[in-house]
Amino acid sequence: MQLSVKIARIIEVLVGVFYLLGALPKMADINAFSVQMSAYHVIEDRQLLPVFGCITVFAEFSLGMALMFGLRLRGLTYAVYHGMLLFFSVLIVYAWAAHGLEDCGCFPLIAMSPQVSLIKNAILLLLGAYSGWMLSGPGSALRRPPLWGPGMWPRFVCALAVSVLATAYAWATVDRLDLATDGGGEAKGPFSAFHIETPEGVYDLGQGTYLVPIMSMTCEECMAKVPEINELMFLPGMPPVVALCFEEEPGEMERFRNDTQPMFPLHSLIGRPLVYFSLRGEDSFRLSLVCGGKAVAVWDGKLPSPEELLSLLEKEDAAGG
Repeated sequence: MQLSVKIARIIEVLVGVFYLLGALPKMADINAFSVQMSAYHVIEDRQLLPVFGCITVFAEFSLGMALMFGLRLRGLTYAVYHGMLLFFSVLIVYAWAAHGLEDCGCFPLIAMSPQVSLIKNAILLLLGAYSGWMLSGPGSALRRPPLWGPGMWPRFVCALAVSVLATAYAWATVDRLDLATDGGGEAKGPFSAFHIETPEGVYDLGQGTYLVPIMSMTCEECMAKVPEINELMFLPGMPPVVALCFEEEPGEMERFRNDTQPMFPLHSLIGRPLVYFSLRGEDSFRLSLVCGGKAVAVWDGKLPSPEELLSLLEKEDAAGG
């Protein structure tokens, strides 16, 4: 085997390993990766984020395994390889220019800016062009054997099996809300999944009316809202207040409690980034008026006036009556 072909094969294997190393953390925490994908502002329906997250996991595992095993499929693998790189590069440029993308999420273990990611993609394009030309280009003898040559089937089946299993694992670990059902067997709203036991009492958000602040425990805006919520909750006619709080690390909610002194119960969403993201808006703070498990009104980044809130409560009481 010529030296240039050996070098091309080494590059091919290393690029395949790189793809697998990038896909593994996405598979391991599909919920965090799904939230990262939202930064591109391409998938507007948040319910579809884990679907496209799992598709990405399958694509990267399949491509990584194909490159490692030398499954070039007469150039098809390299066509997909370059197509994916160009497609994701266009997405990065769009999200960077239009929405101020900061972390592309390409390699979840390491925060990667758009500039770094585009340079990385350019290098991968060049490496792929070299190895693809040497190993499956028109002048390569390796392109001429039958598509399914000796030993091809076991490698193909192995690559497909690993990719399917990785995707199945990711899909099985998607964080879904366990929604309660009404008398007719239909699922209630997303808040019906929360039956919260606290020292202050038991709160079933699927029954009755609540004010539900949705907050991140490291968000300064959320911290600033606590005194306002404390004042609001003690006004006559206000429903109970229960906050859903996202913690990235254990102990953040306790520090938040000590720093802000909330007069209302806090419920931790630690390790549930996708649930937190699905309940909030574009702003890191949201206040939801929840009736029977459904949000009938929301306020992002602000609190309503007492008059507005009381008016809404009267309408809900009239509708319920």
